[in-house]
Amino acid sequence: MSHPTLPPRAQAVVDRFETWSDAGPARRVGVQALVTIGGPLVVLAGIAMLVLPGPGLVVIALGLALLALEYEWARTGLAWMGRGLARAKQAALPTGASPLRRLTGLLGTAGFLVATTLLTGAITAFVGSLAIF
Repeated sequence: MSHPTLPPRAQAVVDRFETWSDAGPARRVGVQALVTIGGPLVVLAGIAMLVLPGPGLVVIALGLALLALEYEWARTGLAWMGRGLARAKQAALPTGASPLRRLTGLLGTAGFLVATTLLTGAITAFVGSLAIF
């Protein structure tokens, strides 16, 4: 089954998984049950991690990747996320840009990650201090 929205490497992984899961009816039902139950649980855990400590966006992407093994809408969503990340990477680190521009993009991205991490830590510490009283 071909899914044109996925990059070739991702499509190869999906094809290998589909071949493996179609080896027998029991395996197929088991895989469908695991993906249908486990995928949303992983996505929900990732959503919770957006406000709790943990890599929320990464876990959401993993849950969506799990769902993409069975559902076309999840494959489309995963492809959409991949294109968005590719555009963000191109904006931060443009191909063929001068070394100064690439360094500026790298430092800007690093600064953004450090600032958001510090802000998250400060908010978590503030909320934690309120919970003591």
